[in-house]
Amino acid sequence: MSDDYGYQVRSLETRTGGMEHELYSLRSKLGEVEDLDYELRDIRGDIRSLGDDLSTVRNDLTELDDDVRGHIQDTDQAVKRLTGRVQALEARLLAAGGAPLADLDTIDPEWKKLARTASHGWHVRSGLLPGHQREAHRLKVREYEGAVEERDEHRDKVVEAAGILASQPRTSREFKQAVMDFGMSRTLAERHDQRAQKLAGPAQTARAALAQDDSLRQAKTSLIEQGDKAERKLNWLLRGRLADAIRDRALLPTWFVTVLGLVPPAHRTQEWMDLATQILAYRVTYGITDQVVALGPAPDEHVPRRTVGRRGLDFVGGHVVECSFVSPKENRPGQRRPFSPNRGGPQRSLTTPRQPSTGRCV
Repeated sequence: MSDDYGYQVRSLETRTGGMEHELYSLRSKLGEVEDLDYELRDIRGDIRSLGDDLSTVRNDLTELDDDVRGHIQDTDQAVKRLTGRVQALEARLLAAGGAPLADLDTIDPEWKKLARTASHGWHVRSGLLPGHQREAHRLKVREYEGAVEERDEHRDKVVEAAGILASQPRTSREFKQAVMDFGMSRTLAERHDQRAQKLAGPAQTARAALAQDDSLRQAKTSLIEQGDKAERKLNWLLRGRLADAIRDRALLPTWFVTVLGLVPPAHRTQEWMDLATQILAYRVTYGITDQVVALGPAPDEHVPRRTVGRRGLDFVGGHVVECSFVSPKENRPGQRRPFSPNRGGPQRSLTTPRQPSTGRCV
């Protein structure tokens, strides 16, 4: 018995020693965890400090950005004022040198007649369906016709399968295949028939709209062509008068200089001439005689072409910033790209015409 007790005591002592060793190991690991916790707290503090520093930097950058923008705006305004003074000095020098005055406002009655013909042609064209609407109508008609074609095709397959079912034995392979074809084709035929019935109304309306537009186009073709021809001739005449004034170094009127400067730029001169011609055409078409504002006062009532024209020739601070050209043969705008009529002057943008010789600002 004493040996058994002794063995048990030694076993317990061994286990106790092992537990004490594990306890010591756990205490060591706990100390390491506490050290890591302190380090983690330090890292969190550093992160918070960096966040505060980053916020301060962002605030400084925002203030700096506001200051730079303010300086840029002030510089832009100073450049505009300087440009105006330079233009005024150039005008005085030209006047002192005996430069003739360019008369861009005295319009021959025949030119006014051309403007009226061109404007009438534009109004007639505006009553036609634009290209995108015609295409939308055609799409509705094609969708309906496609549904009808699919329905008829599957109906033919139903009839063909019915003939096989009536003539072949029930145990034949052809009969079994015909049963499958009949069921599938009948379901598809009914589905496409429902779709065709749903599309029939819109397709009928679209056909009527296209037919009416085709008839109107045929009846109004002559007026539209006369308007296009008158517009091209008017633009040619106005462009020629402006070119003569520039060639003779004539002093251009105030309303012109305010918008486009005294002379065409060396870069993209063609676009400058196009824009100047469109402004002249606008003044002729609507009888603008204002000697300071190029487009004159806004109309008292809504006139479609004139309202769109003023939107296209937009003025900001007295400067043309955009002109939307539309080809007479297309009811869609061209692509825009930057344009600066006066080198050193404020930046402006001009819509490039698809056909420079026939484009118009509307």
